[in-house]
Amino acid sequence: MKRIFQCFWILLFIFSSHFLLGQDSISVKKEKKYAKYIDVRFENGAMLGTSKEIGQQLVDASYYNGFDIRLGFRKTDPYDVYGNVYRRPYLGVGYYQSTFHNEAVGYPTAMYFFLTMPFTFEENKKFNLAYTGAFGLSYNFNPYDSIGNPTNIFIGSVRNCYVHLGIEAKYKFNEKWALKGTFGFKHFSNGSFKQPNLGINLFPLTIAGSYKFGKTEIDHYKKPIPKYIKHNLYNITFSAGSKNYEHGEPNHLKTALGFNYLRQINYKYRLGIGTDIFYSADAEERNTSDASNFSKSFSFGIVGSWEWVVSPRVYVPLGVGVYLHRNEENNEKDPVYLRAGIRTRITEHFNAGVTIKAHKGVADFFEWTLAYTIHQDPNKY
Repeated sequence: MKRIFQCFWILLFIFSSHFLLGQDSISVKKEKKYAKYIDVRFENGAMLGTSKEIGQQLVDASYYNGFDIRLGFRKTDPYDVYGNVYRRPYLGVGYYQSTFHNEAVGYPTAMYFFLTMPFTFEENKKFNLAYTGAFGLSYNFNPYDSIGNPTNIFIGSVRNCYVHLGIEAKYKFNEKWALKGTFGFKHFSNGSFKQPNLGINLFPLTIAGSYKFGKTEIDHYKKPIPKYIKHNLYNITFSAGSKNYEHGEPNHLKTALGFNYLRQINYKYRLGIGTDIFYSADAEERNTSDASNFSKSFSFGIVGSWEWVVSPRVYVPLGVGVYLHRNEENNEKDPVYLRAGIRTRITEHFNAGVTIKAHKGVADFFEWTLAYTIHQDPNKY
């Protein structure tokens, strides 16, 4: 798990660097300037329960509070293409600390990357709405133990992924100071790296004070953007991860190989279709049927893909797949699988990232991904 922890921070640094360095380094070099902000955030919320009595007892005995501090950035170039597409978004990194006032859960801490995109250009309005998301790695959980901590049936590992999605309301007092409120959904889980992995889910309400450093100004009005030229992309993707099938048992390798065609239809979206081939190690230990070891270990399907392009360097892949062959013993219990993640371009053609594969909302495994993309983008940024 320690190596995964280190790999995660390398990827988080790459994501943050690519956002903060900006997409214009791909083509024409420009002077890069950013307005800098600091947010101090406090939150309180309800922890979702479970149908299992022992889990509900833990929920009833817990009381959640959280604290964040965020360092955010906004590009100041009024003609930056993606700055106009996403209405001068905020992006940055944050530190999170929380308590459930219950030793059985622990005192989760997280480091994360966040992105906040206004619904409309701010113009001269004092009040504005935005959607926001954060993704990172959390630690300091007290995981399940059948003897030492039997009530925490939600989390089986000390380290887990951290996800927060929400709607943010902002009121600007002036160009320096603002008050923010966010209502959303927060999730902790380990992607079935260690069982149990029901995950901890919250609906927190967040109140924040925001301060802008310096005198750097932001142009809050939309500027013209060039007409987008549609083009094709072809992805070859390899993913690997580790899965725990039963608490106390060893982990097993899982890999995936994907071939995908995509058509980018505008600055924001790509649509496509492809195939996936999955390999589950040691499948013969779980499957006692008369099928061959090859059939027990491999599964494959077709997948419809949708990619949300946040910038020319960073995108969010989403997918819905249907198995043509699957093995329930490898936890492929549903004919449909889902994917969501984040990836960043390392070079013009290579990209890397992490996605989570799931069935009906239950994680299968985290996929640490390396991909090669064949494309020729005719657009200039």
